[in-house]
Amino acid sequence: MRGILTFLTYIIFGLIAANCINVGYYNKYVFAQGLQHAVINAPPKDDVQKAEEDAANAPNTYDKYAPASTLKRETLEHDLKHLKTVTYKQAIDAQRFLTTDGDIVYLEGLYVPDTQDNDVNTMAFLNEHFKDKEIDLYVCKERGCKQNDRLGDIRAHGVTQKDHIWIQGLLLRSGFAQMRTRKDWPYLIDAMYEAEKIGQSDKSGLWSTDGFSILDAKTITDTHRGYSIVEGRVYSVAMVDNKVYLNFADNWRKDFTIVVPSDVRRDYSKYGVDIMGSGGKKLRVRGWVDYYNGPTIEIDHMQQIEWVNGEDNKDIENNK
Repeated sequence: MRGILTFLTYIIFGLIAANCINVGYYNKYVFAQGLQHAVINAPPKDDVQKAEEDAANAPNTYDKYAPASTLKRETLEHDLKHLKTVTYKQAIDAQRFLTTDGDIVYLEGLYVPDTQDNDVNTMAFLNEHFKDKEIDLYVCKERGCKQNDRLGDIRAHGVTQKDHIWIQGLLLRSGFAQMRTRKDWPYLIDAMYEAEKIGQSDKSGLWSTDGFSILDAKTITDTHRGYSIVEGRVYSVAMVDNKVYLNFADNWRKDFTIVVPSDVRRDYSKYGVDIMGSGGKKLRVRGWVDYYNGPTIEIDHMQQIEWVNGEDNKDIENNK
């Protein structure tokens, strides 16, 4: 009896393994959010193909924004280094594409809302305009930075070799994505801010929808969660247990708050920014909204905060 059970167990595990191996790029794709990874159903292949046809017949967003989405080599190489040139094959999801050599490239520096409609439209846009094109990949060059994510995908900025179209900049200008900085990838901040602001002012793509707007710090509610950009004027500043709390209303137990940990506060000090002197200033912060005495974003690097009038941004945005 024990032998039969063992035999059946091997058969069951063998079937499971075979099923896992037999997964095509269009059946499953990997969605990465920070250090959390989950395998979810990809948009059906037919939906992507239909979106490509619709994109080809629609007013040409590419022609409108591509000429201004170029990026000079010296700008790229100030922060990054050239890794290699690849040939674009197809999008795997809204932020990853497959090369003809079998590499998977993760387009760093973006937040792309993970709705199926946006996934389909972004994948169609990428396939329509970059298929079979040679793409120069630029990766971080600082010691300790990670050029690959946990899945082994290449974290990079992509620029077409022929006409120098910066893929991330084009997606930001076209309203397919928002800028997202990371602690270990605070690069090309100025260029990404500029591209995102153009998309916002033109109300291109998702900027024409309510879900993609910049939230008001006074009206954001306790029920709001997820990655967001929040803007408002700092009402008061406090330090508790070596953390700085930037409060945006008179009731710190309920209002929106930015939390600045001690290590980030020290980073600000190195660049001559007095974060404790932020009272009365208008700030814009991007990050994950959580709840702790009201809606809260706790930052882990300086580039998450932008001074709306620009007075304290210059040195911060150039920081590595």
